[in-house]
Amino acid sequence: MDYLRLKNHLDKFLPLYVTVSMLLGFFIGMRVDTAKYKEIFHWLNLAVVISMIYPMMINLRLGELKNSMKQGKQLLIGLTMGLIVAPVLMWLLIWGVSLFYPLNPQLALGLMLSMVVPCSSMSIAYTGLSKGNIELATIIVAFSFILAIITVPGWLAIYAASSHLSVPTMLLVITIIEVVFVPMALGIATRAYLIKKRGTEGFLKLKPLFPAISLIGMYTIVFLIFMEKAKLIAKKPEMVAIALVPLILYYLISLGLLTYLNRVLKIPYRDHMAITFPSVGKNEGTAMAIAMSAGMGLMAIPPAVTPLIQIPFLVGYVKMWNQIANMWKCKSVKKEELPSPS
Repeated sequence: MDYLRLKNHLDKFLPLYVTVSMLLGFFIGMRVDTAKYKEIFHWLNLAVVISMIYPMMINLRLGELKNSMKQGKQLLIGLTMGLIVAPVLMWLLIWGVSLFYPLNPQLALGLMLSMVVPCSSMSIAYTGLSKGNIELATIIVAFSFILAIITVPGWLAIYAASSHLSVPTMLLVITIIEVVFVPMALGIATRAYLIKKRGTEGFLKLKPLFPAISLIGMYTIVFLIFMEKAKLIAKKPEMVAIALVPLILYYLISLGLLTYLNRVLKIPYRDHMAITFPSVGKNEGTAMAIAMSAGMGLMAIPPAVTPLIQIPFLVGYVKMWNQIANMWKCKSVKKEELPSPS
């Protein structure tokens, strides 16, 4: 089977499959009493979460962390933007939107969750497509996952306290360990086993299969979220629509801010792309997994709809590489730092 073709197909039509999953889940959820099957859904959600996160971790190359000290400034910018600036920006956007339309507290918490999770492993692919520094992008992704055990419950606890919400912080920590670090340990072990058993070439042939499985898992969990919450969404459909507003503003502001900041700091073009995609892009599969595993279903709705906004913005930024590269060219960047025409 051509795993690469399957992966590319699932990537290319991600917005379509997310939309179909949402609509199908909503359609079935309106006709089925999901409350009767609460226990079944719990175990089904857990199985889907594992099928989504574990394959993703097999492709995570933690061995490259040792190179991070060589690019300290770039690493610091990437982690600061992704783990500190993104949540603060979303906090401000939630506050701004709430001035005109009061947000459901759990929905607002879901928006925060969408920004505090680690960056998407797809950000490495976006970096490669724009001829960016793939090694640096990989390092930022790896560090983001490691720091997630502190940043995710930390930010959510701070936001919840300021909003007078109740968030089970210890449960969140346990959930992150279950859905991030246990799959990460299994993924690293699986990668080592496959390379030993099949060799590097054999592993590379299998490599596209893992993100394909993760994407299928993500579509499935979007389906489950909207099936379980269909009746609640039907009562207040504006909840989903209003959640898109701060998300759209976040991507517009973040991409513009990073482009300006990295030019001012004289970050090379290739490193700029490696910083931008892991900083701005978020791993919504992980966010959905955390919300569902912690039993906070409504909180999972913003991460479920985020791919509809995130994918067009990040793909659009990739397709604008020529215009972006010209900005760096104007700043006397060396020719070899720009991507070759494709």
